Amino acid sequence: MALAFDFGTCNSVIARWNEALGDIETPELPNLGTSYPQPGAQKARVIPSMIHFGKDQVKLIGSQVGDGGLGNHPGTFRWLKMDMLRTGGANRGRRVDGTVIYPRLAADELVDRILMYVRGYFGDIDDDLVLTVPVEAFDNYIDWIREAAMKRFPRGVSIIDEATACILGYRNDVPDREPYCIIDFGGGTLDVSIVRTDLQQVGHTRCRILGRAGEEIGGIMIDNWLLEHVQKQEALNDDDIAAIGPSLLEAVEQAKIAISNGSKEASFTLYNDVTGRLIDCTITSDMLKEVLQEKREPSNHNVFQHIVRTLDRALEQARDRAGIRKEELKGVFLVGGSTMLPGIEEKIREFFPDCEVHTGDPFEAIARGACRFAGGMIDQALTHDYCLRSWNRELRDFELVPVVPRGTPYPTEKPVCSKYIKAASEAQQVLGLVIYERSVMSRPLISYVNGADGLRPIREGERQESRDKPLNPEDCEFIHADPPCGSGERRFIAGFGVDSNRRLTLWLRDTEENNRSFIQLRDGSRLPLPVTNLPVVKL
Repeated sequence: MALAFDFGTCNSVIARWNEALGDIETPELPNLGTSYPQPGAQKARVIPSMIHFGKDQVKLIGSQVGDGGLGNHPGTFRWLKMDMLRTGGANRGRRVDGTVIYPRLAADELVDRILMYVRGYFGDIDDDLVLTVPVEAFDNYIDWIREAAMKRFPRGVSIIDEATACILGYRNDVPDREPYCIIDFGGGTLDVSIVRTDLQQVGHTRCRILGRAGEEIGGIMIDNWLLEHVQKQEALNDDDIAAIGPSLLEAVEQAKIAISNGSKEASFTLYNDVTGRLIDCTITSDMLKEVLQEKREPSNHNVFQHIVRTLDRALEQARDRAGIRKEELKGVFLVGGSTMLPGIEEKIREFFPDCEVHTGDPFEAIARGACRFAGGMIDQALTHDYCLRSWNRELRDFELVPVVPRGTPYPTEKPVCSKYIKAASEAQQVLGLVIYERSVMSRPLISYVNGADGLRPIREGERQESRDKPLNPEDCEFIHADPPCGSGERRFIAGFGVDSNRRLTLWLRDTEENNRSFIQLRDGSRLPLPVTNLPVVKL
């Protein structure tokens, strides 16, 4: 039975089928994991997603970091999942014990050491591994986590999106051909999926994705906004934030967690030994609700409006693709720690007044569902557009044209779209093809970033980030025409699809008779045309 790994922004979870119990277990993992309160009677077993780089190349992970009082140490990396989702870990590095460490390396080490520990804990198991990824994850993130996991699990790694895994984690009995809504609101993102079950045989569940939507908003961003609120309330300046910002952010986070678990208020005291100022602060449930209700640029929506907006987008897809309407849903499932924030569950129940809302297992449900996924199949659907860049003569500018649009079920058996690939000049021997992945997800603004130089205000130019990601910027010129191609000549026909690992695939042929054209791969090897179903994310 496969092992499942849910790599989370703040906490990660391991789940595995226990043959003796005949059920899925989330192991305690001594000296690595910790218990976390949740609405149900049983505490969740999680692994804090942290890694500390110490002197003499000593590395601590998970609960070892917090137990050592190193959560705010400059050598400690947190929220690495968000670094990998946004920039692929290319953010500024930190100098630790004479070595500059970048987020990508820290994320590699964290995933590798967690999985190494897990293999040892279960007696050097050789099971397959199921990984979970966010609905809105770009291909570079999926490729990264798959490659990081295969170092410890070379036998096989499969992928399931977090929102779909949730429904399989909440229920053992899944009625046939019924539609459900999954809301995953965690540390980094808000993801919504509308699914319909399809039971093919006993014990094997299939879920078809009818609609998906996501926003880059979560617990980390809310901590940031709450810190802004405290700064105004306590009249703190940027020097105060620079001196005690990380400790203040951690205190704010713990206060938010306490209120999410039912406390009416939470207090903390911090001393700024640079200025000699004592900060004595109390955060109440009403104050946290006020922060959640405040509208934020650039969309001018508050948190509750972001949730409704995302639900509307997912439901619109489900209505367009399958004719499923909100009132037809048979259940709503909540997962992620941010679903416990005051007012969130209330807003969701208000949005679904006639539907059962499940809230008992926000931390473990995804990992448990991913473990159960190993026994069945789930039809996936794209949440992003795969696009080519094309010149628009009327606008006199380049634009992105989808060749595989979002909502397309995958894997595809044949090309979804075909296009001519044309040369830009006479006697052109090498033709380029840049593939873009386009998201409709938005990210509200924040005022602080916890970077290599500590907690600091966001600088100009850091606020905006393109939602369009080129997938192969370094490998775009791979089509070699032999004989050379004339300018504008309709000679190469390309078809595009998506494989089971959600990689864009290419069908390509040269219509020139007796041609010797080929594709040159990254390692220098050549594939003669025609080619079929060739992954082009990494050539």
